[in-house]
Amino acid sequence: GGAGGRGEGEDDYEIEYYDYSNPEYETDQGSFDELPARLTADKTEEEIEAMREQRRMRNDEFQFETYYGTFVKDAEWRGEWTVYETSTFIPGCEGVKDENGLPKLVKPKREIKAVCTSERRGGGEAPGGAEDGGSRDVPVGDGNFITSDVIVHSEVVVTNEAADSSLLSRREKDADSGFGSSPSSRAEQGGSTREVNKRKYWPEELRTGDFRGPQGNMCVGNAYTLCWSEALGPRPSAGEEDAGPLAMLKPGANSGPFSKLNMEVGIRYGEVRLRCKLDYRIKNKEASGLFKSKTPRLFLKAVTICRERLGQWPTKKEKAFYGPSGATGGLFDPPPVGSPKQAGSYMQLDLEGYATALFPHALDQDPKAHDGNGWCVSLDWTPGKMRYQADRKFLGGKNVKGLKTLELSEVASEQAEQYRPKGGPEDMRQ
Repeated sequence: GGAGGRGEGEDDYEIEYYDYSNPEYETDQGSFDELPARLTADKTEEEIEAMREQRRMRNDEFQFETYYGTFVKDAEWRGEWTVYETSTFIPGCEGVKDENGLPKLVKPKREIKAVCTSERRGGGEAPGGAEDGGSRDVPVGDGNFITSDVIVHSEVVVTNEAADSSLLSRREKDADSGFGSSPSSRAEQGGSTREVNKRKYWPEELRTGDFRGPQGNMCVGNAYTLCWSEALGPRPSAGEEDAGPLAMLKPGANSGPFSKLNMEVGIRYGEVRLRCKLDYRIKNKEASGLFKSKTPRLFLKAVTICRERLGQWPTKKEKAFYGPSGATGGLFDPPPVGSPKQAGSYMQLDLEGYATALFPHALDQDPKAHDGNGWCVSLDWTPGKMRYQADRKFLGGKNVKGLKTLELSEVASEQAEQYRPKGGPEDMRQ
């Protein structure tokens, strides 16, 4: 995983960074300088690698606990969601483009209300115990353990219908999204209709081992990103030997090509949270087998912006959610977006509440596309005295699910222009 931070002043400038793509990075991999001399002299490379893995596993748990403490523990998030559909998947409107030649984003007339909760479930008896009653029963060597607990998410949409529009009215409701599910899946409570949002953006059970680069999940401070995918074509079923908290770390377990790839990026500030959800999938003709590409492109189907508050519904008076549209001056730290051709696959969305999101409208799964260059999703938000930008930087080709880094920039909102990076788009320095 990766992280970075920009402080309020020059003396407060700090960078925190984890880069799994660099095998020599000390925080994740271990430093030979720190090893006792007898180890470098007598122990095998296999044993040294085992020590590196212990550090990775402890970092996995650190991210798991950070995510739990910041976004899950004692949290009921009540939100208003805006679901933008792209013309790419609206029947009869697939060729509709905006003035820049990009797929048209169709904003509904009304927002959707949703309640988001998460639960931490224990994974067994714990040698020595863990915080919040959790278990610590996954050995990492030297008699130490990390937790095998899991986090399970739930999202319940309170209103029954996504608002229609001139384009949305021409499509059928997508049952996979949960917004058009059958009446049998709904429960009437207090006169309002409630239904479970079936669209996935995270593993069914989020474990410590899921906070590695290949799975697409990371947490840094008050920002996080999660991911879910559906493979293109059948995959071998996992046997008992492949179960457990580290099963998804096996080679190939997170490789594409994929038929669906969903991801989200979230930032918390005090008791409010902003999330950007992205739903990618292959086109219907490719899904039906009419096209024979082994690495079909993934196209953006929907963008969901979630404005959420702890325990209360957001109000239209909150500037953090409904202030002027767009991040002041554009993205605080524009990320690299590759060649001009690859840059043409990106689109930017200015959001009410001093926020801007940048994301691709199409993802290539061909390893040779764009010379193997990766992708980025950015969310820039100024909810109050601080301004934040979270960058989900992920790989290309068949590893498009995998993260290179999650970078978080933070700066006092009044000093943002003073400390805005001047060197042009670049990755954070290690």
